[in-house]
Amino acid sequence: MPGWKSRCPSNERRETNVITKIKNMWRGALLVWGPSKIKRERWNSEFSQGRWNQLEQTAGDCVYECVEKHCRGGILDLGCGSGNTGCELAAAKYRDYTGVDISVVAVQQATVRNKTAGRDGQNRNLQADITTYVPTQKYEVILFRESLCYLSHHKIAATLARYKPYLTDAGVFVVRLWNRERYRDILQLIESSRTVLERHTPATSPVVVIVFR
Repeated sequence: MPGWKSRCPSNERRETNVITKIKNMWRGALLVWGPSKIKRERWNSEFSQGRWNQLEQTAGDCVYECVEKHCRGGILDLGCGSGNTGCELAAAKYRDYTGVDISVVAVQQATVRNKTAGRDGQNRNLQADITTYVPTQKYEVILFRESLCYLSHHKIAATLARYKPYLTDAGVFVVRLWNRERYRDILQLIESSRTVLERHTPATSPVVVIVFR
C-alpha cells in the first residue's frame, strides 16, 4: 500500500527514538559546553518542570557513609540540586553545610527543604556556578555528587585544583558518579593525578564513590 512505510508504527517509534536521542545529545552538549547563563536557564527550567523530582528521596545512598566518615566540621556540596544531600545526611555528623548550585530554582527548593527539615540553622544554599564560586572558609569534605559529569574534561582538573586550598589539612574530596564505566575517563583523571584514599563500587549498581586529596 502506498505510503504504508511512512505510517508504520515501528518506523514512527524509530523516528521518535532518533529525535529523542538528538535532543538528549544537544542537552548534554549545552550543559557541558554552554555558557554559564545558558546552563543556568536550562537547569532552572528542568527543576521547575520537576525533571529531577526522583532525587528528592535518596536516603541510604552509599555516598552518605563516605561523607559522614570524613566530616566532623563543614561540608561544601558543589552542584547540590534541590537539597536532598544536606537534609539526608545525619545532622549530628557535621557542623555546617554549604550547598552551591547554578540553578536559582534548585536553591530556592533547597532553602525551603532546609526549613521544613529544621536545618535552616545548620544548612545554607547559594546560587553560583561551581566553576567560578569562591568559598569563604575551609571544609572537611568537598562533595561533587554527579556534578563533575557536567564539566568539560579540561575543566575538571582545573576545578579540583582551584578548590584544593579550601580543604582543611585532613579534608577530602568525595566524588560520586552514577556509572563508573560511562565516566571511566573522570575516574582515570582523578586516580592519575590525586591521592586516592577510598573507592567504593556497590555490587548491585554501576555507581562509584571515590575519596581523595
